[in-house]
Amino acid sequence: MITSGIDHIALTVPDLDAQVERLTTAFGLHLEHRVGDFALVRDPATGVTVELGRSDDDGVHFRHFGFRADVDQAHQHLVDAGMQTSEPPHRRDFAGMYTSFLRQPGCAEVQLVAYDAPSAPVVDGGR
Repeated sequence: MITSGIDHIALTVPDLDAQVERLTTAFGLHLEHRVGDFALVRDPATGVTVELGRSDDDGVHFRHFGFRADVDQAHQHLVDAGMQTSEPPHRRDFAGMYTSFLRQPGCAEVQLVAYDAPSAPVVDGGR
């Protein structure tokens, strides 16, 4: 079902430029993609990506954990286990992925992803 642990962590931050700069210079993450108010930085040691968007206020906000998975099977398993569908399984052609989102009261939202190609970037459009 879940194939390889955490794929990405999504946050919003008030100063996207400063956050990208800090993560790349002080912590050695690599900028993978940047467009407008959206950036992807990857940890070269673990392969985990931090997906960053610009927040609408002065706060840093957690958005979701992303997990690589057999999306349909894992989504149904998680619904059966009590999670609620935020977005049902669907294609995101611009990102080269099949994905879904789920949440549970008192728990973090999760995104399930299956990429078209092993080297495809993690992009969910800044959700």
